[in-house]
Amino acid sequence: MFKPSIVAAAIALSISLSGCNNDNGSGSSTNKDDQQSTLAVLKYVDPLIGTDGLGNVNPSPVTPEGMIQPSPDNWNPNNWGGKGSPSDYHHYLNQLSGFSTTHISGAGKGDLNDFAFLPYTGFHSTAVTMDKQTEVSKVGYYAVDLIETKVKAELTATDRVAFQRYSFPGGADRKVKIDLQHELLEQYGNHSRSIYYKKVADNAIAGARTSNEWGQWQTVYFYAEFSEPFSGHMAYVDGKQTAATEVGLADYQGYGDKRERISDVVTHLNFGAGEQPITVKIAISGTGIDGAIANLNADTNGYDFDDVVTDNQQQWADVLNKFTIKGGTQADKTMFYTSLYRTYVAPFVYQDVDGKYRGMDGKVHQAEAGFTNYSVYSMWDTFRAAHPLKTIIDKDRAIEYAHDLMNKFKTGGVLPKWELHSDYTGEMVGYPAVSVIADVMVKYPEAFTQQDFELALQAADVSANFDLTITQDWVPYKDAWNGDKRFTVMTRHGEYAEQHGYVPADAKKQPQDGGIAQDKYDELVNESVSYGLENAYYDWCIAQIAKLAGDDAQYQRYMARSQAYKPYFHHEVSEYGKYGATGFMRPKNHDGSWVNNYPSCAIDGQGDPIAPLPVDCDISDATSFDIFWPYRAEHRGQDFTEGNTWQWSWFAPHDIDGLKQTMGGEAGFLQNLDALFTANDKADTSQGDMTGYIGQFIMGNEPDHHVPYLYNWTAEPWKTQEYVDQAMKEFFHPTKEGLIGNEDVGQMSAWYIMGALGFYQVNPGEPVYTIGRPLFDEVKFDVDGGQFTITAENNSPDNLYVESVTINGKPLGNNYTFDHSKIQAGGELHFVMTNKKPSVN
Repeated sequence: MFKPSIVAAAIALSISLSGCNNDNGSGSSTNKDDQQSTLAVLKYVDPLIGTDGLGNVNPSPVTPEGMIQPSPDNWNPNNWGGKGSPSDYHHYLNQLSGFSTTHISGAGKGDLNDFAFLPYTGFHSTAVTMDKQTEVSKVGYYAVDLIETKVKAELTATDRVAFQRYSFPGGADRKVKIDLQHELLEQYGNHSRSIYYKKVADNAIAGARTSNEWGQWQTVYFYAEFSEPFSGHMAYVDGKQTAATEVGLADYQGYGDKRERISDVVTHLNFGAGEQPITVKIAISGTGIDGAIANLNADTNGYDFDDVVTDNQQQWADVLNKFTIKGGTQADKTMFYTSLYRTYVAPFVYQDVDGKYRGMDGKVHQAEAGFTNYSVYSMWDTFRAAHPLKTIIDKDRAIEYAHDLMNKFKTGGVLPKWELHSDYTGEMVGYPAVSVIADVMVKYPEAFTQQDFELALQAADVSANFDLTITQDWVPYKDAWNGDKRFTVMTRHGEYAEQHGYVPADAKKQPQDGGIAQDKYDELVNESVSYGLENAYYDWCIAQIAKLAGDDAQYQRYMARSQAYKPYFHHEVSEYGKYGATGFMRPKNHDGSWVNNYPSCAIDGQGDPIAPLPVDCDISDATSFDIFWPYRAEHRGQDFTEGNTWQWSWFAPHDIDGLKQTMGGEAGFLQNLDALFTANDKADTSQGDMTGYIGQFIMGNEPDHHVPYLYNWTAEPWKTQEYVDQAMKEFFHPTKEGLIGNEDVGQMSAWYIMGALGFYQVNPGEPVYTIGRPLFDEVKFDVDGGQFTITAENNSPDNLYVESVTINGKPLGNNYTFDHSKIQAGGELHFVMTNKKPSVN
């Protein structure tokens, strides 16, 4: 049919290399044997892990932090009319709609997926069946045979250019369909607002797509060149063929642009019969087609697909060889290195080769020397472990992130929540960018100037407080489709917390309904408990920035606001004892009354709903919002975000001692932790984001990620070692279903990495770590100036308890903690492990 790719042989060679990188130095070498040795680590990366189940990842052969992510998109006729799943790809599905060029890793949303290319023969230009037996997904390389058309498709990428190579059966016309309207998850609001297309030359096309869902006016430009000229060209606009070679608005302005625009363009190219594969190079840009052309022209690979694969793999080997490992199983190493791989997918570089980038104001800016614009900051997820991990293993990059976020404030007027291709999405809770900035600044204050500290404080202060005047000129968010989304970026939660000491649950209700709403923007003051708890932490982070800036007034202000978590906790053992707890975080009205009174007649002695209800009990639904039931799962819009009070009662990482006292002291704190991990894990499993249960601890979503480590602040720290070990063993596997929840752009993987290393940062913004239990016998990783080592004596799967631990030869501090400064070149974190559970003090 066609000759096997040279790449397949190269991949097989690299995979067959025996051994690991354990005994090899990091970095590349001109010596061929040394180069093969450094590439050996790649066999421990499997991009298909998590592509089924809940991970929502894709097998894109992206480069480290590369701005283009070519990957297959599935067609599932039984799922939303064939528009695919949130991941764009599931391994178990075998229908392909095309290979699109931009993707989000593991966020469970349908944004991006721009510009889908599909090779075909004959007239089979609709969904095609993938031969899963031929599918190959490795670092830097993806390939699959397409059954009906007998085409072999291969993908790879450089930092800004996607390479797709199509091998066709002999004698057939070689054709390619380009679907510029390509949309996934239309039911979530993902629509193409405007599409532009142009035939540039006999072997080149270009275009642009502006779409909306999370990003309201997310615009991407592309330029593509083919290895041969095409002899046939057909374009369809809204399903109707046109002879035009240029359609749509090349300069679409977004909101306010009343010109007629096109939202559906499909192009068919025919290269005629031939023996050679067709290779297409696709470059993208956020600034314009000229930027995409410049990005492609800067690529020096020509059409040498195989060389691109080799270069891509070498880049990844340089990243992954930051770590060398001894001990552990093949599965452990595969999970570790695949997790490390995933943490380097994003944030990614989002600027052209000439330094031009699209700012948060929608305008094109020129980067100053030394500055890089990044994109895809899933910060509500990644502030917890993914960003702290980068501060340890990639100091320079972490510092760049802080400068980039501050620059986004300068160009957009407010810090982003969940930034996407230079668009504000307003997604998720609070203002987590302040955590990312504070954590870097407190760890590396010498890397920032006084002006930087003051700018960071200004950005944080603006972003934490509602100000109608700041956003009145934000054109992209005055949109009839999704309403006024400006104030999901900057809401009144902080204002109410400062006024009342917490965010009242009835702040969104009108006064005639018993609430205190001021205007329509208070409709967004919801999820009061989750916002109130997280914002208290974010305000503490702002206080740390204020301290660095030398602004005592702002320090005192935000430290006071950081205590706003306390009023939510209802400490009442007589009510909550049936759950084994002393109390829970609960929504509270402005008058101090608790929302949803406790329905004792509807709950049995174990805290489960009674069914059928007693005849004298007038509550018909024990899971309704009219009563309090700690197991009731909420997604969005009520009192909690993607969880229930079991999970959210623990979010005060900045004040663990204060949380202890709020819960009734040391004994109450320990009692509540035990109740969490032993609670009924089947009481309410209605929310898809709540996965990976140990009791009511949820591994599959972010709010609980720090909680197992809180046992280190009790008299029974060995339970941290037990539960971290259990979570790693039960919820992370090197299989297609191997991730227990959304990958969320590196957070799930970063949690695993920190767990495997044996330490974790409970409170980003405070440069202090506490321990868990190490997975490997020895790990060495690059730090500023050299390597840091973690060793585990007597380590084994059965010896999961820490008998003793030292940092650089000295015992750890209280709560098994040590400072970030101790992770230094030549340093060592040394564990002695045992199978004996320590006796309870």
